[in-house]
Amino acid sequence: MFKYTLLLLSALVSAALACEPECRHGLAHAFAGFYGPVVELAVGDLQNTFSNTLFNLTIPTQISATVPDDVLRTGVTNGLSDTLQLFVNEATGKPLEDGIFSVMFSEEKPFKGDCNHPARLTRKMPPTGESWYREECVKMDYICGNPPSICHFLDDVKDRIVRRIRTQLEGYATFDNGFLVRNVVQTVKQSTRGVMEKYGAGSMVNDPNVTSFINGLISNAVRSLDMWAALDVKQLCNRAHETEACHGWDEQIIPEILKWP
Repeated sequence: MFKYTLLLLSALVSAALACEPECRHGLAHAFAGFYGPVVELAVGDLQNTFSNTLFNLTIPTQISATVPDDVLRTGVTNGLSDTLQLFVNEATGKPLEDGIFSVMFSEEKPFKGDCNHPARLTRKMPPTGESWYREECVKMDYICGNPPSICHFLDDVKDRIVRRIRTQLEGYATFDNGFLVRNVVQTVKQSTRGVMEKYGAGSMVNDPNVTSFINGLISNAVRSLDMWAALDVKQLCNRAHETEACHGWDEQIIPEILKWP
């Protein structure tokens, strides 16, 4: 009987703890869904930066005599658009969710730990199938491991997530092996050469003037990435046109938070 009681207690404890990782990953996934459009807004800024700065140089006569300027610009721009879409898929996937999980549950002031000392609520969790109440969200005024605490500090959670997104985007754009740097450089090379080959000018790629032009495009692209990281990314969620995407969904995320035990 004693052994049975121990096994039962062990099972109950396991059941109580089993939801904890599920809840954490569920919330990280939910927040990632709301921040995907924010990343897309940032990438839209980068697309505009490319459009304004990439072709700020003279196209060599060897190329312009064979390839129409607008066709070359369109070919490179379309190539970069495809690359940026791939980047959106990358940046709004697992890296975004993992970053959100870390800033909420693994790093400074994680939402973990005992929520009963001091006690703020009259229950440790809602009955199965029910959610926490909004008033419990208001009462749970210190950081600990229950959903009302996350709800109470929602603005802090959002600030943490935005800071992490900025850091991740800067890394993609500024490190030599970052996704954006690596793929943008490759795209500029390949799309420029692809357009030239299509117009029968592929043999010119080794011409010094053509090589210098392609290198100039690459330099402009890298400079555009630097500008974007230094200006647009650092201001992400601080600008009026981003208000709805960054801040307009509290009433949708709060029920998602409070539904977890």
